[in-house]
Amino acid sequence: MANNINQKVNALLDALNSDEGISLIIQALGDPVREVRDTAYWLLTETKNEVAKQALRRYPYAQMQLLHIIKGYSPRETGYFAISTDKKVLLTNCHSEMTMGYALATINMWNLQTGELIDTQYVTHEYMGTGQDGRISVSSFQHIVTVIENWDRKSPLRDSTLRGSIEQAIDISSLVVSDDGSIVAGGGYQYGLGRIAIFDLRSGRLIHLLEWKPTRYTSFPLPMMISPDASLLLSQDNDRRDHHRLWNLKTGELIRVFETSPSWLADSIANTSNGDCIVSGIRDNSVKVWDINTDRVIYSFPGLSPTAMTPDGKVIAYSNDANEVCLWDLEVNQKICSFPGNISPVRSICLSSDREWVVSYDADRTIRIYGLLDE
Repeated sequence: MANNINQKVNALLDALNSDEGISLIIQALGDPVREVRDTAYWLLTETKNEVAKQALRRYPYAQMQLLHIIKGYSPRETGYFAISTDKKVLLTNCHSEMTMGYALATINMWNLQTGELIDTQYVTHEYMGTGQDGRISVSSFQHIVTVIENWDRKSPLRDSTLRGSIEQAIDISSLVVSDDGSIVAGGGYQYGLGRIAIFDLRSGRLIHLLEWKPTRYTSFPLPMMISPDASLLLSQDNDRRDHHRLWNLKTGELIRVFETSPSWLADSIANTSNGDCIVSGIRDNSVKVWDINTDRVIYSFPGLSPTAMTPDGKVIAYSNDANEVCLWDLEVNQKICSFPGNISPVRSICLSSDREWVVSYDADRTIRIYGLLDE
C-alpha cells in the first residue's frame, strides 16, 4: 500500500514538468488517499496555469461524492441540523420521536466518515443549538434553557440551567448559540412584547434582555442568527408582517430595523475577510447574499431555500427545482458543482467550516452525506 502511494506521489511530481500533466494532477484531487490529494493540491498551488487555478477554486466540492444515505422516520421537520467542527459529527434532532406535545425527545450524533450513529442523547427539547466546537450544546423547553457540556459518553454529563431572571421568563420560540460557544440567545413573543434573553455561557449570567413592541402579536417562531464573530444578532419576524432587527451583542443596542417582504428571510450568516457581515437567503424569489449592515445585495442567482454558507462567506450552498444541492463560489461568482439524485425537496443543508463535508436533509426524511473518499 505504501509503495503504491509513493508511486502515485512520484508520478504527480514528474507530471508537474509538463502542461499535459496538469490534468493528471487535477484528477488526483479526487484520489481516495489523502496524501495523494494533498500532494496534488500543493503542486497546483505552485503553478500559474489558469486551468489549475480553476480546479483549486472548485476543490474539494467538485470532487465530492455521495458517501452515505441515512433513512429514518421523523414526525415533523427537523429543528436542528449542524456539523461540529472538532468531532466531525452531524448533530441533528431529525429521526427523533416526539414527546410532551411538540417537544422532541432525542439528539442524534452521526459519524460523517462512516455514516454510523455514534450516540443518541435523550433530551426533551423544542429548540436546539451548539457551538461549532460541539462541546457545549444548549436546548430549551418552554422557558427553561439547559446547557449540556461534553457529549462524550465516557465523561458524565453536567447539566446546568440558565435561569437568568425567572421573573422575566420567556416562552422560547427560537434558540441560537454563537460559533465559539460563548453566547446563547433565546427569544419569542410574550405579554405583547418581543423579547430575547442573551446569556453568557461561561458565567451562566443573563447579560442582555432585548425587548421591542411588535406590530402585531404572533405565535410564529422568531428565527435568529449570531454572526461567527459573536458581535451581531439578527432576529427575524417569521410572520412577515413585522420587521427584522439587527442587534449589537456587546452592548445590547438595536442597530437597525429592516422593512421586510414576504420573501425576505435569511437562513445563513458569515463574516468576510474584510470585516463585513453577510447573510444569505431568499429575496424576491431567488437566492441572494447581502450585507447585513447596509442591506445591499451583493450576489443574486436562481435557486431555492434553504441556503448555507461557510463561516468565511466564500462558498454558499442552496437547492434548485431539480432537488439538487448546489455549491456556488462567492469570490468569483461562479457555480462550483451540484449534487443530483435527491428525490424530494431539500429541507436543510449544512457545510463544515473545513470544507470537507456537505450534508442535506430531504422532505422524505433522508440524510445525505457528501464528502471525499478517504482510505
